[in-house]
Amino acid sequence: MKPNDRFSFVKNNRVSQDTSSMVQCYLPIIGQEALSLYLYAVTFWDGGQKEHLFAAMLNHLNFGMDTLLKAFKTLTAMKLVTLYQQGEAYNLLLHSPLSTQEFLQHTVYRTLLEKMIGDSAVAAMRQESVEGEPISVALSQIFPQLSESASQETSSSQPAADDFDLEHFRQLMARDGLRFQDETSDVLALFAIADEQKWTWFETYQVAKATAVSQVISVKRIREKIAQKPVTSDFSPKEATIIREAKKKTALQFLAEIKQTRKGSITQTERDLLQQMAALGLLDEVINVILLLTFNKVDSANINEKYAMKVANDYAYQNIRSAEEAVLRIRERGQKAKTQKQNQTAPAKTNVPKWSNPEYKNTSSAEELEEMERQTLELLAKLDNGGD
Repeated sequence: MKPNDRFSFVKNNRVSQDTSSMVQCYLPIIGQEALSLYLYAVTFWDGGQKEHLFAAMLNHLNFGMDTLLKAFKTLTAMKLVTLYQQGEAYNLLLHSPLSTQEFLQHTVYRTLLEKMIGDSAVAAMRQESVEGEPISVALSQIFPQLSESASQETSSSQPAADDFDLEHFRQLMARDGLRFQDETSDVLALFAIADEQKWTWFETYQVAKATAVSQVISVKRIREKIAQKPVTSDFSPKEATIIREAKKKTALQFLAEIKQTRKGSITQTERDLLQQMAALGLLDEVINVILLLTFNKVDSANINEKYAMKVANDYAYQNIRSAEEAVLRIRERGQKAKTQKQNQTAPAKTNVPKWSNPEYKNTSSAEELEEMERQTLELLAKLDNGGD
């Protein structure tokens, strides 16, 4: 869109100029620029009689082009305007704003407004509930020619088609013992994810449940799950076994089975460690590979927590999102270590310690890596046999 591009209003698309809900509900969310643009469009609507230049909007509103584009995006997201592009020309379709009470029944809009002006201010805007039995007459009683089906009314309490059904979402959370970390921000983030992925509220819930951390919904891990990409590689039988086992269980279940094979029990610090790794956004299948790698570094029934977090930080930084990618990372490091050993030459004698060299890297020897591989196979064999 450029200033000299043309646009026209859609015919027979006049909307109400009642600005009460726009100021009460929409303004705190969309901002002054988007509101000004909407009011301009409503005021200058001409029924599609002729084409206009966007430059006229810029001149009247005293906007820059970036501000105009941002305002259009905001109005489009809030379902107040729809732009249709035909080459370099545009058609501008206006939508009436929701009434204040309709707006407050929209879960996501209400949550956005609460975030902007506070819960108490929004509560004060709610319509007072009326007591007593309503006196109503069916439309078909007044106009018998209408069929009964045509006279049925849609309940105003039903969520809008594009709304996030938070009520049913909460019901499933209660059933499964899940909770939000920060309800306001989590609800908005979940709606954004559902909107981006074209998911229903139930599809969103299924992913939220699968990626929850200690029964707390983790938006960060949901986004990591969405960002997963298929990995194509020729995995060895051992690597394929690691991947299969890592994907089958939660991190806590996987840790419990490893500890059982070594006649140990999970400590509180190890539970905290799992929480810390999950807080980085790592998915359980990646954490499981880290656990396996960590346990095979030393012959112990306890996790080397410092080493595990070092690997977890590296994987989070490298955006490792699947067991396949984690295994490839281990393979890459192993091949690099072997290559370094093969190319190693006798170092010149010096009194300067190795660690002072900025190029120095502390890597395991090829023999240590082979021993770790042997221990990995033994541990996986025990896991396959149910920990016997």
